[in-house]
Amino acid sequence: MAVLLLCLAAPALSACTTAPSPPSPRSAVPEPTVAARALTPAERQTLAKAEALLTRNCMRERGFSFHVVEDLPTGVDRLFPYVIDDETWAAEHGYGSDIQRQRDTLAAKNPNQLYFRSLSAKRKDAAVDALNGPEATGLEARVPGMGTIRHSDQGCESEAQRSLYSDLRKWYSAWKVTDALERSVPPAVSRDERFTAAVSRWSACMRAKGHSYSSPLEARQRFVRQAGKSRADEIATARAEAQCAGTSGLAKTARTLARAERARTESDHSTEFINRKTLESGALNRARDIVKTG
Repeated sequence: MAVLLLCLAAPALSACTTAPSPPSPRSAVPEPTVAARALTPAERQTLAKAEALLTRNCMRERGFSFHVVEDLPTGVDRLFPYVIDDETWAAEHGYGSDIQRQRDTLAAKNPNQLYFRSLSAKRKDAAVDALNGPEATGLEARVPGMGTIRHSDQGCESEAQRSLYSDLRKWYSAWKVTDALERSVPPAVSRDERFTAAVSRWSACMRAKGHSYSSPLEARQRFVRQAGKSRADEIATARAEAQCAGTSGLAKTARTLARAERARTESDHSTEFINRKTLESGALNRARDIVKTG
């Protein structure tokens, strides 16, 4: 729900480091509690808003302002990571250039960014320390393909997460590992030869409709960020993409491969996925109470 956008204001705000590390021995897989389950997007938004409220309170106690802001509208890359397959959505949004403009406008007006930029250099450094902690120590996660990521356990962000999830170290590891693995699914799918074969069929379908693109990515890059493109062309191309996503089998192939890749990833790293589900499920009622009292 809310984003800790102070972390985007300067590289120093990330307050984390990475270091190569060998794969760790596989630990015993924890038994999930009865309540442990994957949360819905709305429930995860509740957790995020509760964390932002706790962070706001902590920052105020340390003498800084912090605003709870709504999520930016979801863009095309998150809604359709492989290909647009909803013609009704395409008829309204095309490739989502309207959504991207809205995201850009809201981001430019983000009160946390504006507040941070208004601070003196000394106060900025103090705000960084208050939010992220003074040093990247205390928390770590061994992320496949990225090595060890470290973060402070002393900042307001960590204090908020400790209040929500109780076991901060376990939460940090589970959060960072599962988030990275979830983000690795689309690239893995895109490398699969069954996916690339379906993309070739999709491209042939698009050419037959008068749109010459080698891939859905090429098409969306043309319309989402490049100025001066016709809105009518954007919608017509996106609608054709959605039609070809069905007739070429690309949409079905992507869904099948993504399900298999997610299942494999969760099986290979079951400890962290179970830990995340358990901790999130356990924090949900606390988060609801925090959001209710605001």
